[in-house]
Amino acid sequence: MDYTQFKAMILQQLQQLLGADTSVHLQTIHKNNGVLLDGLVISCPRSNLSPTIFLNHYYENKDFFPDIDAICRDILLTYEQNKPKQQISTDFFTDYTILQDRISYRLIHYEKNKELLKTVPYIRYLDLAIVFYCLLTISPNSSATILIHSNHLKLWGITVRQLYDQACRTAPVLLPYDFRNLSSVLSGLLHDAAPAERDAVKAAAFCPMYVLTNTQKLYGAGCMLYPGLLEAISEKLDADLYLLPSSIHEVILLPAESRICQKELAEMVDSINRTELAADEILSSSVYYYSRTQQALSICT
Repeated sequence: MDYTQFKAMILQQLQQLLGADTSVHLQTIHKNNGVLLDGLVISCPRSNLSPTIFLNHYYENKDFFPDIDAICRDILLTYEQNKPKQQISTDFFTDYTILQDRISYRLIHYEKNKELLKTVPYIRYLDLAIVFYCLLTISPNSSATILIHSNHLKLWGITVRQLYDQACRTAPVLLPYDFRNLSSVLSGLLHDAAPAERDAVKAAAFCPMYVLTNTQKLYGAGCMLYPGLLEAISEKLDADLYLLPSSIHEVILLPAESRICQKELAEMVDSINRTELAADEILSSSVYYYSRTQQALSICT
């Protein structure tokens, strides 16, 4: 069964299960790094928002399910767990004064997202771009994000700089940072570890390693933008820092005084990107350096 047949069977089966008052359709979702995915959307009269469920992942993992019925049951379970419990008004999105406290930012790779950047406000940052989104609370256990486009800024009458300044204030409140030592975690991965994990374990033997993300593990690499955070971490560790972009959701930090060389760090990042991450989860292949003296981040060359 090819992917086209798979999609048709899933849509037909779900429509039969859900009945005539609910519509099931696919839409193309533009993800990070130019990745295009098929998002399945279930629309019913009782809710005006629906979680997007990606069929590509089900097709890639179809051998883990006994049949199409099992896949459809899992899709419906995912939908029930993540759908809004009530109607959510989207009228507030026209009023910036109402939604400004929900503004956050995330980091994406500049070159790999040039098409997207034609339609959204952004700020260049090294080999990356800072883009902005609105974080919505859908239920006690789930949230949704709405990417902010250039036409939103025209509607709100604000500049990209004003949007950035607002995100600097609200992102650390909406998504507080989470900074943890990795050495104890990595030591348990040695026996059955993937190559990238073994590389990380070897590095941890030479120096302490830390992971920086946010409490929701959502676009957590953006935490390195939080005002004063890298400065505070470098002061706490009493060292300049190397930052390894392990995904769009987190970065690995280690003191620059460690015995590991920049070439080994670059090889670690490359290995993680090739073996551990989906294409839309990759942030960059660069290794970054934070200088306490300059209080600035740069790309290691």
